[in-house]
Amino acid sequence: MTTTSKLFSMGLCVSILALGACSSSSVTGTDNRQSQIDNAMARAGSNALRKGNTSQALSILEKAYQKDNQDPEIATKYAEALRKSGQAEKAGYILESFANAQNPSLETLIEYASVEIENGNNKIAEKFARKAVERDSNASEAHHLLAISLDGLERYEEAEASYRTALDMWEGDPVPIMNNLALNLSYQKRIQDSVDILKKAKSIAPNRIEIERNLRIISTLNEDPKEFLGD
Repeated sequence: MTTTSKLFSMGLCVSILALGACSSSSVTGTDNRQSQIDNAMARAGSNALRKGNTSQALSILEKAYQKDNQDPEIATKYAEALRKSGQAEKAGYILESFANAQNPSLETLIEYASVEIENGNNKIAEKFARKAVERDSNASEAHHLLAISLDGLERYEEAEASYRTALDMWEGDPVPIMNNLALNLSYQKRIQDSVDILKKAKSIAPNRIEIERNLRIISTLNEDPKEFLGD
């Protein structure tokens, strides 16, 4: 092979390598752009969910989940949208493996507990709410979910303790948790304590129909609440 041929051959090899590098760079760039689009979709779904636009959030997050069904954050948000749209059974099916993974996030644990409460599986909900509390003892929502699951298991005194812990660290609207605590106290036949909390809740939110209704019912109870709320 002549010197000229050798140089041409070497140049060809360099050109091929350069083209290969460009091709690889192009694929990487495409992947990065697609990842950015997927992340933007997930964020849009999360924002819609946070604003209460459940149907919009469900549509967006379903597409994001179909593109990547291995991302725990997307799966958690998708499960939340499903739960809030009345599809808790499907949400549980989707989130179960993520919740049982080696190191699930606090958000996944909390959502799975919420889903199982919605499905009536209070024992499972208790398990994952406790895991969430162990992960972050300052997570008020985890304490609240633990209380609700314990209520469902008729372990009322334990539930009361969790409600009060959640209420102590609660940020935002305290009325829903006050309402749940009041109902818990009524199940314990502590009628006056229940009424007192409902009155405080009503002073905070005078137009909440459920508070007015529960206050009216519980105020009529005597020392035996079986007639209205069961033993």
